This record gives sequence, C-alpha cells and structure tokens, in this order.
Amino acid sequence: MRSLIINAGCILSGILLISMPVLSQVKTNPSTTSVKMKTDQNLQNNKTAVYKLYTEILNIGKFELLNQVISDDYDGVQGEKGPAGFAQAVTPVRAAFPDIKWTIDDIIAEGDEVMTRWSWIGTYTNAFNGVPPTHQTITHHAITIFKFSNGKISKGWMESDRLGFFLQTGVIPAGLIPAPPVKK
Repeated sequence: MRSLIINAGCILSGILLISMPVLSQVKTNPSTTSVKMKTDQNLQNNKTAVYKLYTEILNIGKFELLNQVISDDYDGVQGEKGPAGFAQAVTPVRAAFPDIKWTIDDIIAEGDEVMTRWSWIGTYTNAFNGVPPTHQTITHHAITIFKFSNGKISKGWMESDRLGFFLQTGVIPAGLIPAPPVKK
C-alpha cells in the first residue's frame, strides 16, 4: 500500500512538472481585465451618484447640485425633463414634509442601471396635492430604478407604496383599509 501511495505521488509530481511550462504560457487578456475593471468602476460611480442624490441633494434640499447627477436629457417618472424637472417633482414633497429624510435600504447596480429600495420619513406639516396636513409622522417606501448615460441619471422608474401613503395622510379613511405596519 505504501509503495502505491509513493508511486501515485511520483506520478502527480511528474504531471505537474510536465505541465508547468504549459501553464506558464497561459496568457491573460489585458483588455478583458481592463474592461472588467472599467465596468466595476462605472458601477461604483453610478451607485455613488445615486447615493449622493439621496444623501447630499434630496435630504438637504440642495437642488442646485442636481446637474451633477441628473442628465440634461433626464426623462422622469411623470415625464419631467432634466435636473429642473426632477427638482420640480420633488419640491412639493419637501414642502409638505420639511423635515423629510430619505434612507437607502438597498442599492444594486447592473449594467447601466442602479436600483434602490428606499424609504423616507417626515412630518406632514403643509398641504400636499390639496390634502391638508395631519402633522403626523409619515413613512413612505419605494423602489426606484435609474438608468445612466455618460455618467449621469438619464431615466427613472419608481414603484411606491401609495396605499400606505394615502392611509397615513388621511386620503383614504383609516377604517376603510387597515394600515400596514410601519418599520422604524
């Protein structure tokens, strides 16, 4: 048995020695490695731009910085165009909920798109879309997909929990449909 193990070890060693010159001649394609590194960097840059949108622009209300992350060709959820259109869509929300704070719960990048699952919390202080304020704390959840072109957001799609929002703001009477539990 011992001689069998020694022979197997010798055979394996011989195979490795014979194949080493072949293995050393295997070449990696630097252009493939470069493309992979560039793609990884683009994904990270896109995620960073979305993170900046929520934390440095929306949370603080610095809409003058939107042109850093939103393309002039931006086409929004409701047809708004460019950074000004994006600001126009968000301004009423910030006005109704002056202490609003967005939180990114998940952020995933693939290709030229970044998906966020986010929530915001704010006190309903001023009227929103003609609905009087309740002065209650409201939590809203949504998922948004942003498409990037030339390093900036060029398109956006959003799916949000409107039922939960309408229940919390009083648009739908409280007893009509039970409110979903609010995560904190």
